[in-house]
Amino acid sequence: MKVSIKKIRANQTFELRHPLLRKGQPLNSCRLELDEDKLSLHLGAYKKDQLIGVLSAMPSSCPKYEKFRGIQFRAIAVHQDFQRKSLASQLIQKAFLILSKKYKPEHIWLNARVAANTLYTANGFTPIGTPFDINPIGLHQRFIKIMDYES
Repeated sequence: MKVSIKKIRANQTFELRHPLLRKGQPLNSCRLELDEDKLSLHLGAYKKDQLIGVLSAMPSSCPKYEKFRGIQFRAIAVHQDFQRKSLASQLIQKAFLILSKKYKPEHIWLNARVAANTLYTANGFTPIGTPFDINPIGLHQRFIKIMDYES
């Protein structure tokens, strides 16, 4: 699916964050601690003028990797009508490209709903640890991707 991916502001992600990731919770639950950090990146995928996917990336090292420069992917969401069409992978790959040039993180990590495990392994992430529950959201798995800038 051909889409346009561009940088957006944190509050523009709420349009998808809220119904897809925070359904039934107050709108302010969409606001994340590092949304406004100068190193944070927010991407929006557009089909024509409709926002259909979002990804946020924030400066944060993975637990047990605190000595290394890290980025955490958070709040990746794709409109239900456009899921399973490689849109999330396109957002992830665009984020890798931008972050590799701008920040050169040594690792990128995330906590993902277990239903999305295949998406992350297909994009080069490795699961670490055992699944854990985030109440009230559900069962999650932590993933990490060690970045390699030599090749």
